Amino acid sequence: MSAATLALPAAAPRSGLVAGIAALTVTVLIWASFFVSLRAGARAQLRPEELALIRFAPAGLGFLPLLIARWRRIVAVPWPLLASILVGAGLPYFLIAGLGMRHAPVADGSTLVPGTLPLLVAVLGALLYRQRPPAARLPALLLIGAGVLVLLVLNHGQGELGRGYALFLLGSLMWANYTLALRRSGLSPLEGAALISTGSLVLLLPWLLLHPPLGLMTLPAGQWALQGLIQGLGVGLVSTLCYAVAISRLGAETASAAGALTPVLASLLALPLFGEMPGAGSLLGMALIVAGVIGASRPLPPRR
Repeated sequence: MSAATLALPAAAPRSGLVAGIAALTVTVLIWASFFVSLRAGARAQLRPEELALIRFAPAGLGFLPLLIARWRRIVAVPWPLLASILVGAGLPYFLIAGLGMRHAPVADGSTLVPGTLPLLVAVLGALLYRQRPPAARLPALLLIGAGVLVLLVLNHGQGELGRGYALFLLGSLMWANYTLALRRSGLSPLEGAALISTGSLVLLLPWLLLHPPLGLMTLPAGQWALQGLIQGLGVGLVSTLCYAVAISRLGAETASAAGALTPVLASLLALPLFGEMPGAGSLLGMALIVAGVIGASRPLPPRR
């Protein structure tokens, strides 16, 4: 066998790894902006379903031809997995996260939702699919749990934070289930994005017919540009695809661990935009969760 032939098998995994890391980087940047835009929408008194229209209308219409073309392959997937994908990353998740952002600042939301993903992916994997997390990851997962407890204990008496925290943790649980379901479904990133985007738009339209999105009519041009760029294009199209690619190339655990940098970036953006300075409890909880996520993302030692 020639040297070129020997190099081919190694090149393919390497190219897949590079593509996965690049997709994950883009995803984290958009995730940070996602929480900022949700907070901006809440401060502008927009209802979550109005923001959802910006989020899902462009992507839902754009992916409709693909959904029709791949319909037979998509509906061949067991319906519990399809429901988990649609609920966990589609309209229900978006509404939960949007409601949570009405009760808590960007730093806490961006810490709890992506930061608890590795822990919840491990818990759901063990409960639903009998996939025990490796023992080497347990200390990191315990750090994430400790960070959540710190946030709950130190910040529980401050206004409506408790309600926001409950919604954020529910949203993270939904996203963790989506992460596992997408990997088990065998759907391609494009097929998963089509199901999420077009399916969510179909779910949203009946509600909007009964409750017209009047708040969008009075939205300033700057808010339209922000929400359209982040929600409609970034979250609606780019991050959905990138996260699905990351799952397929890097695995569910590594993809979910990308949330480590999200709270840091989101908090830095929220400080000049909203004047939100995280308190001591939030900073301590964030530090523990970020440390846990970084630990959970480390490669496992080879089995002997």
